[in-house]
Amino acid sequence: MASLIWHPANGATLPSDTTVTFTINAPPKTDIWRPAETDDVFNAPYIYTDMQPAAFKRMSVTVAGPWKTQFDQGGLVLAFPRQDGPSRWIKAGIEFFQGKPCLGVVGNDRFSDWSLCPMIEGETKATFEAVKEGHSLWIHAVKDGERQPLREVKWAFIDYPEEQKQYEAMRVGVYAAKPTPDKDDAEATIEASFTDLRVNEHS
Repeated sequence: MASLIWHPANGATLPSDTTVTFTINAPPKTDIWRPAETDDVFNAPYIYTDMQPAAFKRMSVTVAGPWKTQFDQGGLVLAFPRQDGPSRWIKAGIEFFQGKPCLGVVGNDRFSDWSLCPMIEGETKATFEAVKEGHSLWIHAVKDGERQPLREVKWAFIDYPEEQKQYEAMRVGVYAAKPTPDKDDAEATIEASFTDLRVNEHS
């Protein structure tokens, strides 16, 4: 398999090497979220690689950060091409909610939904895995080699049948976001770190 080519977006700095730990620094009022047609936000800094939907097999990454403000977050993101409507995407990562970091997954077809799973008290990092199974995308949290299913997104690959190989490329990568400014410093950013970023394609 050829080496993946990575790109920065929305102000992210492209790391010199994605095979070691790197960081993404997110300014306040950044997010990936669409609660309504008139409130479509995709301004979070992220890095990504382009890939044919039929080629995607699996991705995983470990994310950590100094989560402290409501909705501080970072994790993996997959953005799907769409010619006949608003963009579709899935993100999975750590999100700070009601004073605690949580395992969060958001699937966005027309609008964003959102699910949360508690983390062990005191933990600030987690490993996430996204795996294509047929037309579905399964999101897992991985701890000590054990996979914990968090969400199955049934629509993820339904518009990209295997027999037709060429589509507009999807974007596969990692992101950080800080929707809520800190009360004591409205300009403060959050720096999320990423380790063991792996993306696998079908041969």
